Amino acid sequence: MRSIRIMAVCLILFLLIFCSKETKYPQQIEMIEGVKVITNPEYPRDGVFQLDLEEDLSIGVEEGDEKYMLNEPQDVQVTDDGTIYVLDWGDTCIKAYNREGQYLRTIGREGVGPGEFSTPVYMDISADGKIFLMDGRNQRVVIFDTDGNYLGGFRVMGFQSRMRADRLNRLYFQRQTRGEELKVLNSWQELDVNTVVKRTEDNGEGLFSFGPFSGEKIRTKKTAAGTMSLGTSYKVTWDVDEEGYLYQGFNDEYVIHVFNPDGKKVLTFGREYIPVKNPRAKGMSGPQRYMPAYAPRWLLDEEGSLWIEIYTEEEEKEKDEDSLDEEQKPKPVAYDFFSPQGDYLKQVVLPHRIYHFKNGKIYSIVATEEGFRVVKRFKIRNWLQVKE
Repeated sequence: MRSIRIMAVCLILFLLIFCSKETKYPQQIEMIEGVKVITNPEYPRDGVFQLDLEEDLSIGVEEGDEKYMLNEPQDVQVTDDGTIYVLDWGDTCIKAYNREGQYLRTIGREGVGPGEFSTPVYMDISADGKIFLMDGRNQRVVIFDTDGNYLGGFRVMGFQSRMRADRLNRLYFQRQTRGEELKVLNSWQELDVNTVVKRTEDNGEGLFSFGPFSGEKIRTKKTAAGTMSLGTSYKVTWDVDEEGYLYQGFNDEYVIHVFNPDGKKVLTFGREYIPVKNPRAKGMSGPQRYMPAYAPRWLLDEEGSLWIEIYTEEEEKEKDEDSLDEEQKPKPVAYDFFSPQGDYLKQVVLPHRIYHFKNGKIYSIVATEEGFRVVKRFKIRNWLQVKE
């Protein structure tokens, strides 16, 4: 009898150990040249979720008071007190509203003089209350305080894309340079593109560079009307957290690299993925037959978790990052949700794209049924699990 009880206990222990091994998330962790490398499986640890959102604010009208009309809102940023700043590309200005959505002021205007800009492409707000705006055409950064007073600015070399500020009031922006031309086909020239992320103090001094990061390519062709340029959907993408850690990746594979403020790589993480066929790739060969591993749109939330927008099987056609028309079409958006440590925790589905996180709320730019765009703020009521 005693031997039977011992055998039963051993069987139970074996099953517990076996089951624990079976249910453990199969994450691979290794050290490569002093850097921790995490490879997550293709599926998230906790499953797929939909966010139950409650709209608590909407800014924008089609007709009526011009102070609330948004022509082509490009970005939204929010300060700690809840003040909302909307970069309106169509009206060439920044519009400020209080936390209740009441109009406060318009900042800047079109032009080339002090406090003016021509092509407002990116905006961010520093911890000490400076608004940085990238004027693409005039190749400069224009600086205001949050009350709209012009503080100055500085020149940048070439067209810069993307811009971020950390809590130490350092500014980050992207510079790309083209390499040597290689002939491809039918008079097309293919060029390698190198990306460097530059960091400066808030006055443009103290330049520091991350990179260069390679992988992107562009094709050019000379025509009677000028030079035609075509990019690909494979992009170098990056973001910066409040402490100045740079997250960088090239979406031909699902791998993210993290660099400390001194430019040293300290972490690499990502996940396995199944390539999604590119619906516009009929007749194409090579990697262009498939969508990239993820879309070139990232966000870091207030806890430092990384939200990476992904392509799904439901995509009817490849999305163009720079196309406002594409963003206006309402369709669900899926994100991979990674912890600050690089763990693939969830996949999250929302009815629209996220533009900003602040004070536990989500800010989005959403197209109405009538076709004009408004800024909306949402509370997260619940995380609804769709499947494990």
